[in-house]
Amino acid sequence: MAAIATKLQSTLLVKYGDGVDAQGKEIIKSQRFSKVKTTATEQNILDVALEIEKLLGKTLNEVIREDQSGITSV
Repeated sequence: MAAIATKLQSTLLVKYGDGVDAQGKEIIKSQRFSKVKTTATEQNILDVALEIEKLLGKTLNEVIREDQSGITSV
């Protein structure tokens, strides 16, 4: 039996440095943006993340795309 996946939802997660704590360890914060179009390309996601970086005024450490898919049999 074959299976097929259908994208249901995409989310953008950006992680960025926000200074250092008392021990000198870097503080990493994250922010999640839901309702990303499932048809958005990786380049679209990166472009948006770079604009978010400008608005935050912080350097991004990581850009993550999380996709949720429904799986059905054919």
